[in-house]
Amino acid sequence: MRHGDLLGMGNTANVYQWGNTEAIKIFHDQERSRYEASKEAKNAEIINNLNLRAPRFCGTLEYEGKQCLLYERINGPTMLMQIAPTISSISYYAKQLAQLQVEIHQVKVGIQPNLKTELSSKILSQEIISEGEKQVIKEILEHLPESNTLCHYDFHPGNIILSSEGPIIIDWLNALVGHETADVARTSMMLQSNTLPPNAPEILTRRELRELFHEEYVKEYVMLTGKEYEEITNWTAPTLAYRIGEMNGSNQIEVLAKLRMVLKR
Repeated sequence: MRHGDLLGMGNTANVYQWGNTEAIKIFHDQERSRYEASKEAKNAEIINNLNLRAPRFCGTLEYEGKQCLLYERINGPTMLMQIAPTISSISYYAKQLAQLQVEIHQVKVGIQPNLKTELSSKILSQEIISEGEKQVIKEILEHLPESNTLCHYDFHPGNIILSSEGPIIIDWLNALVGHETADVARTSMMLQSNTLPPNAPEILTRRELRELFHEEYVKEYVMLTGKEYEEITNWTAPTLAYRIGEMNGSNQIEVLAKLRMVLKR
């Protein structure tokens, strides 16, 4: 069988139609596809059993020499593409983003928390971060709270499909178990990033609109949970340090500069 039309593009994989009711996720890197597919499949099997707003995971298969993932196909636009460049639209979807994340954070997972461990491991492996900076970030991490909350850790409007049956959250590859404020800090960082996807909509290309969306999102999350904003910003340094390992070139240098500004405060 051949895959159908392209449904979505990402940094690590593309998603295509597969048959009448499914979607296939094909990783870009053939050598890493088996590792990436195995990692995501493990997360997807857990997600399947948690009764979340997520596509049903249907299994793995080898396609064109790559290990791929099969999911239930969800039809509809992403939240990102639905946000109009108006105050009312931005406010509505920013609040919905926060509400959906609060919903995820109600889920407590009965496995050993791994978010802080994953961050620490990734940060320590980054050669571009100095040993002194790593030590400071390690100490910050050690004092941050731990929990067994489910964290999506790639939660943004591009990973929410607005289906006829309600919002569906996709791309659980990075899912971790830890403290919910770490997940919010990650979303906050991505919403404020200057790194834009190809053919980015106006909500992203206009800085003032992105800032408004971010402000409304954080305000709603804090209001719904009773968290202090500082509980989120306490995660800024390790969140940026972890992000460095996902970037390259000028984008990586930009994140490193932000990290160093935070560490000087």
